[in-house]
Amino acid sequence: MSTPSTSSTQTGSSTQAGAISRFFTQGRLAVAALFLLLTLFLALNVLSTTLFTSTRLDLTEEGLFSLSDGTEALLESMEEPVTLKFYYSEALGREVPFYGIYAGRVRDLLGEYAARSDGMVRIEIYDPEPFTELEDRAVSDGLQQIPLQEGGEQVFFGIAGTNLTDDLEVIPFLQPERETFLEYDISRLIFALAKPKRTAVGIVTSLPMQGTVRMNAMGQQTPVAPYILADQIGATYETRYLNADFDKVPDDVTVLMLAHTAALGPRAQFAVDQFLLGGGKALILVDPFAEAESGQAQFFGQTTPDSSNLEMLFDHWGVVYDPTKVAADRLTARKVQPGEGRRPVDYVAWLELRGGNIDQSSPITTNVSTVAVASAGHIALADGAAVTMTPLLTTSLGSAELDVKQVKGMRSPEALLRSYEPGPRPLVLAARLTADKMTTAFPDGPPEKALKEGDEAPDAKEDAAYKAKFPQVLTVSTAPLDVIVIADSDVLADRFWVRVQQFFGRRVPVPVSGNGDFVLNSLDALSGSSTLLGLRGRGSTSRPFEVLEQIEREAEKQYAAREEQLQKTLAETEQRFDELRRSMPEGSAAIVTEQEQAEIEGYRQEILRIRSELRAVQRSVREDVDRLESALWFYNIALVPILITVLALILAFWRSLRRRRRHASVAAG
Repeated sequence: MSTPSTSSTQTGSSTQAGAISRFFTQGRLAVAALFLLLTLFLALNVLSTTLFTSTRLDLTEEGLFSLSDGTEALLESMEEPVTLKFYYSEALGREVPFYGIYAGRVRDLLGEYAARSDGMVRIEIYDPEPFTELEDRAVSDGLQQIPLQEGGEQVFFGIAGTNLTDDLEVIPFLQPERETFLEYDISRLIFALAKPKRTAVGIVTSLPMQGTVRMNAMGQQTPVAPYILADQIGATYETRYLNADFDKVPDDVTVLMLAHTAALGPRAQFAVDQFLLGGGKALILVDPFAEAESGQAQFFGQTTPDSSNLEMLFDHWGVVYDPTKVAADRLTARKVQPGEGRRPVDYVAWLELRGGNIDQSSPITTNVSTVAVASAGHIALADGAAVTMTPLLTTSLGSAELDVKQVKGMRSPEALLRSYEPGPRPLVLAARLTADKMTTAFPDGPPEKALKEGDEAPDAKEDAAYKAKFPQVLTVSTAPLDVIVIADSDVLADRFWVRVQQFFGRRVPVPVSGNGDFVLNSLDALSGSSTLLGLRGRGSTSRPFEVLEQIEREAEKQYAAREEQLQKTLAETEQRFDELRRSMPEGSAAIVTEQEQAEIEGYRQEILRIRSELRAVQRSVREDVDRLESALWFYNIALVPILITVLALILAFWRSLRRRRRHASVAAG
């Protein structure tokens, strides 16, 4: 009986030894596998760094770490190298860590330019310390010095670019607020250096795009800064500002921009007609009511027109535009503050277009997320129109028409909202008009000069000199017609699309809407600079929660009538209460009858009750929004960690269960 016991013991010992041996063997294999994986990982990193210097994988939603198609095309088309000198004071990053993080973002993006340009973009990085030659060079390159502290060290954070002919373009200071437009700013700088001969744009406008001087209420002259868009157009194009009475477009102008012009005379419209028939392109901005300038011009005694039109050419092309009508849209209306202490309401004449209101299939609007317009008109095509219309900006389904008188002078956003009646169709606010062949709108040739009261008729010599400017009058186009019409001029005005900050004496524009992108894209498309269409900002600083806004609109619509009724009742009650108090002579409190006291107390209680009910109604407007906000906070902050924790616990339990089963099978073996 002892032999089997000894054999069993030996067998058990042998089994345990085999298990231990297998365990150590598996452990050595695991360590070896980990070592090989680490070696492979390091080798792949070394190879990728050496062989794939221009290959990137950018998983961010807006491609924040990649170059856009427009920039890629620009780099491929460069014919001479450009040097970008990045001046960054490390002391700025040490003192303000946020700038250090942003500097890393700039450095990475500049590295991407160098990697993608095949040597055409050279990057130089400098840390200009105080009282050094580098500091003097940064100042001479036009960079802006910023004091870290009052009377302390001066720091730099900007880019200076040069080409082979020593042309200089500068970003004086890189503002973090413009991070979404960082690629645009750098690419525009490179474009200006790589394409020194720029397209000429002729601009005819009655707006103070170049800035102006106005008289304030005290009779003092007040300077008005140029439009931000005027600066941006001038940075990309060679601009020619023409008087409204021009009679011929200069020969070097490629694109003509008519921006809310005063009534153009027949000769000016004939000049536009001949320019377009000869292959020129035009960006035309008309407006039934120019919000940005009309009120100010009237206050300062100036003559900026309220409305603008191009009637002779529009009629010939078959474009229907009524300068007495304004497009209104309940769904895209911007919120305005109607008065102090009053809740913001939707102003249906001021629109913020996004999503389906912007044609995303057009290269002009592909990268444009929002466009803000104010008291805009709309255009359509007449039956048998000579042009084809491609809408770029449209209102929502169910938009309405307002008479321009409803948005002038003293206006009530609440009244417009109450009287809003949806229309049958969307309205076109901006469109591209094209035609393979176009005839002249002036079949009788150059028109006679339009005479105003007191003007003298042109003599034969003057008339002959004018007609000599057109040795060949075109009756049919020599190239396809290509025109972009925008039925609003307020898209240009700073107040509707950009927030201007002052930074040590410099104006820093921070866009809150894509108006600048839209206008510049339009000029780029018309000028043939297709590579520039991708150089716009990645997005807008205005990133609204569309679902929240929709819920808020519905809540406001639901409670607006009740709130208005309560406001009216409250005002009437307070008025009766004041009348009652004023009817009592001073010092008469002691002789007030009990009935009068009861009436006064009743008014007071009624006012308190109405105010309480009004607060409850106003609070109800926020309840749905607050609930959704709380849900979003939970989903974005708490839900993911909870799911990861639960998954980790399940995985740990599963691994523990597997381990127990493995031990049990080893013991049984």
